[in-house]
Amino acid sequence: MDLHDLMAHLLTPASEKIWNSSGSIITEEGELSLAPTNQEGWDEVIFGAQVLIESTYILNRPDRANGRKDWIEFSKLLEPIGKRALDAAERQNSEELFEIGADLYQACVACHNVYMKN
Repeated sequence: MDLHDLMAHLLTPASEKIWNSSGSIITEEGELSLAPTNQEGWDEVIFGAQVLIESTYILNRPDRANGRKDWIEFSKLLEPIGKRALDAAERQNSEELFEIGADLYQACVACHNVYMKN
């Protein structure tokens, strides 16, 4: 699997499970919470968090890291963020998950600013 496919089929969907499960949206009918409303929904967030944790190791394979220290440091950000997301999801804490989602976004943007080609 090349890096594009890894991001498109593994990391992006895992990240979206976190981002799409916290916060709220405002509609004409009022404020709508995005937090999961049942165990199945929380299990999806747990799965996404577990994928983020494991992604650190997948991204740091020698053929991907190529000895790039900044790449390694960027990818290592995913493990603690994933662990925090896992903990928050297991406790069904959507407010904490919202803050973790912001940290995840910052980690993604930091790496993409260096490595993502338009």
